[in-house]
Amino acid sequence: MMTNDPESLSLRPTVVDGQIVADDYEVVWRDMPVGRIMKQLDNPHWWWGCNVYGQPPSPGDRGPAINFKDGQVRFKLAWSRIRPALTEEAIAMAMRHAEGLRQQQSAQAQPPAEAASVQVLENNRAALRHRVLKSGSISFDGGAIDCVVRNISDTGAALEIASPVGIPDTFTLLISGDHTGRRCRVAWRSDNRIGVSFQ
Repeated sequence: MMTNDPESLSLRPTVVDGQIVADDYEVVWRDMPVGRIMKQLDNPHWWWGCNVYGQPPSPGDRGPAINFKDGQVRFKLAWSRIRPALTEEAIAMAMRHAEGLRQQQSAQAQPPAEAASVQVLENNRAALRHRVLKSGSISFDGGAIDCVVRNISDTGAALEIASPVGIPDTFTLLISGDHTGRRCRVAWRSDNRIGVSFQ
């Protein structure tokens, strides 16, 4: 499924030596690859990477994922940080590089990856989490910590964070688009998530 939105991201099966690789996808933006989501060999988990040719790597632009859907969410979060920093010059350079790769493929008589079925990444993302993927802020006496609200109900929420270190047992959650904060109590913690109940 294609889209005319110039900011949309699509998934395209990876093609190597003319063969589609199972559980391996290129992420495509403006008809050029900007990353990859793939299943790890001999491992039930997935891996994702978000990169634009010519841009220096950063710690938050790649990593493991629980499954294919989770990899898509993590990719979108990284892309939302990378895309605003791309200049028109950087985009043009990356597009020239992508065109050069396509010409090499044609010269080697390999079928272009475009021939494989394409799906829109945003559509997959919408189906995989509970209604919400919003930025938020954990606010307390000592300061504030950014988070992502992964799901929410009338009684609580699950928040993705860089680290649970330093987050108190009670705090105020500010969600993008909401004008009032919610008082929260931590119900559980993991390496990069916490569950909270609303007070």
